[in-house]
Amino acid sequence: MRFALLSILLVVATAQQNGKDPIKNVCRRHKHQTCIIDSKLYIDGGLAYYGGSKDNGSVAEKNTYLLWEDVSNATKTEFNFPDQYANLSKDPEVPSVSGGVLWPDPVNKLFYLFGGEYGDTNEVKRRDGQGSGFTLWFYDTIYDSWNKSKRHGSQDGIRWPALGAGAVSDAGDAYYYGGYLTNTSDFRTDGQPVMQNGLITYNMDSRQWTNQTWDETPRAEGSLHYLPASEGGMLVYFGGLETDQSNGNVTYQIYLYDIANPRWYTQTATGDVPLSRRGFCTGVVWAKDKSSYNIYLFGGFGSPNGTGLGDLYVLSIPSFQWILIWPTPQQFIFPGGKGWSSCNVFRESQMIIIGGSLTNTSVVDCDAPKIGGQHGMFLGQENVEQGGDTGPAWWHAPVDNITGYRVPDQIVARIGGDTAGHAASTVPAMGWATQDLAKYLGTTFSAQARTTMSGRVIPTTSASATPSPKKTNTGAIAGGAVGGAIVLIAVIAGVFFCLRRRRNTQGQSQPSELGGTPNPRSPDMARKSVATSSVLQGSTLHSPSPHTPAFYPQGSPLPASNPWRGEMHIPNSHYQGPPSPQHQESPSSHHPSGDWGQHGIHAQGSYPYQQTYYPVPPEPSTSPTKERHAYTTSVELPNVRSPANAVAEMAEARSPLPKH
Repeated sequence: MRFALLSILLVVATAQQNGKDPIKNVCRRHKHQTCIIDSKLYIDGGLAYYGGSKDNGSVAEKNTYLLWEDVSNATKTEFNFPDQYANLSKDPEVPSVSGGVLWPDPVNKLFYLFGGEYGDTNEVKRRDGQGSGFTLWFYDTIYDSWNKSKRHGSQDGIRWPALGAGAVSDAGDAYYYGGYLTNTSDFRTDGQPVMQNGLITYNMDSRQWTNQTWDETPRAEGSLHYLPASEGGMLVYFGGLETDQSNGNVTYQIYLYDIANPRWYTQTATGDVPLSRRGFCTGVVWAKDKSSYNIYLFGGFGSPNGTGLGDLYVLSIPSFQWILIWPTPQQFIFPGGKGWSSCNVFRESQMIIIGGSLTNTSVVDCDAPKIGGQHGMFLGQENVEQGGDTGPAWWHAPVDNITGYRVPDQIVARIGGDTAGHAASTVPAMGWATQDLAKYLGTTFSAQARTTMSGRVIPTTSASATPSPKKTNTGAIAGGAVGGAIVLIAVIAGVFFCLRRRRNTQGQSQPSELGGTPNPRSPDMARKSVATSSVLQGSTLHSPSPHTPAFYPQGSPLPASNPWRGEMHIPNSHYQGPPSPQHQESPSSHHPSGDWGQHGIHAQGSYPYQQTYYPVPPEPSTSPTKERHAYTTSVELPNVRSPANAVAEMAEARSPLPKH
C-alpha cells in the first residue's frame, strides 16, 4: 500500500512538471477582465486555449490565475511589449469568471471583481446557493491579497450578471450596466438567460449598492464609460445587443446618464457609423481642455452573422461623430477579426489590446503568443509623427516617454481645433435630442479628492521607482522544479510514514493548525518568497525558483521568472496591419471576511468550456456547421413568436424620441 501511494504521488508530481504554463503555453485568451492601477495592468479570469495552435479540437479552459504586467517598462523588454507574470495570489475560493469586470480603486490601490460566469451551475450553487447572495471580492495590489468586502444591507437586491459593461467615476462610484443573468452566473436563474436593463452602482467608500432601472429595453455586451462632464460626471453607453418589448424595431443610439441629475438621455451619432456589433472593447481619452471626449473602439462580433471584426473607430463627443481611423477605406471582411478582447488606456496616450476570440475556425495560429496576445496602438498625434511618409502608425509598440493625449489630425480634421483641443464642432449634426445634453456636456467636472479608507496603510514608495524585472536562468527554473518534485515526494512519504506509526499509538491527538501568519499590512508580507507557496499547498505548478520573491506592486516587483520574450509579428517599430491571431505558481492568497486579514491556500484547475445558451455564440472550436447556425440566429431570442422578442445589434442610426 505504501509503495502504491508513493507511485501515485510520483505520477502526480511528474504531471505537475508537465502542466500548462499560464504564460508560455497560452495560445489565445478571451472574456478576461482587466484594469490598470498605477502602471500595473492586471488580467484576471477569462478563458484560454493552450498549445501551439488553435485547431477544431481545442477547448477553451478557465484561467484561474491573476496575471500582471508593467506597462511603464515596455521598452526595456526584448520586443518592446511588457512581460507578463503569474506570481500573484489567487486562492481557489476567489471566483475565476468569464465576462466580468474589474473596478479599480486607484486611491486605495485595490480592485473589485464583479459579475461574470462561473465554470458551471454547480459552482454557482457552491458559491452563493445558500440564499445569502454573492460575495464581492477585492484584490489588494500592495499586499498581494484577496479579501471579502464587508456586506452592506443594500446588497440584498443586487444580482450577479455577466457580459454587461462597467465603469468607475472619479468620486469612487463603480457602475455596471445591463448584461445577462444566466444559470452559470446567478443561482436564482433557471433556464434561458435573462437580459438586464438596470444600472448597478457600488460606492467604494460607503459600500452601498443601488440598482436603477431606466426603461424596458434590456442591453448586453456593449460599452460603458465615465466622462468628467456636467455637475457630477456622465456615463455614456453604446452598442451591443438590445431587445425591444414594443415593436421589435431597435435603433442604434448613444445613451447618456447624468449622475448629479439622475436621468438617462439618448443622442444620435452620425459620420462613419460602424457595422452593428457586440463584444467589442473600448478606451476613452479626452482633449486637454475637455472640448472633446474620444472613445476608441476595436473589433467585436458583427451582425447578423456574428463574424469577427478587426477595425478601429472613434466616437467623438459632443459632436457625436463616428470616425473610421483604421483601415481606410472601410472593410467588411476580417479573416482575423475577433471579439471579447480587452482594451486598456495608459499614459493617456496609448492603448493595449489583449486577446480575443476568433470566429473564423480556419485560422489556427496563436495570438502573438510570445507577448501574451498583446497589441499596442497610439491614440493621439503620435500616430502621425511616428508614421512619417509611410502613413499613420496607429498600431505601435508601447512607448515609455509619451504621456498625455494630443488630439490627432484625423479627429481634428472632423471636429476642428488642434492637438490641445479647442474643438470647433461641439453640436451633433442632427441637433440635440434635448437641450439638457447641450448644457451638461458643455460643463466640465472635477471630483473632490478622495482619501484612503480608515485603517488603510499605503506605503510611500513611489511606483515609478520600480526596477526592471531581471532575467531568470532557465536551468535554475528547471532544476528548481525537479527539486521541488523530489522534495514533495520526500515530504509526503515522511508524512505517510508518521501517520502509519501514529495509528499504532493510542490517544495521539490531531496535529494543530499552523499559526502566526504575517500581517497583510506589512510590506514583508508582499515580498514573501514564492518558495513558501510550495507544492504542499496543492498547486498544479511548482515554484520556478526557490529564491524568487513574489511581485510587490508598489515596492520592488521581482518576477517569478522571465518566462518568455515577446514578438510583434510585424517588422520595424510599428504595425502596418491588423492585430494577428502563454500561468506560473502564485503565492498563497489571503481573504478573511474582514477587509484587511488573511488566510487560505492556493490551488488551480481548468474546466472544459461550453457555451450552450442564447444569445452568446458557441466557442469557435465547435463545428463550422453549428457555428454558422448559432451566429445566424444570434439576433433572435429562442422561440421567437412575435416581433416583441426581436433582438438587434447596433442597428443603423435613427433618432428616437428622447427619454426623460
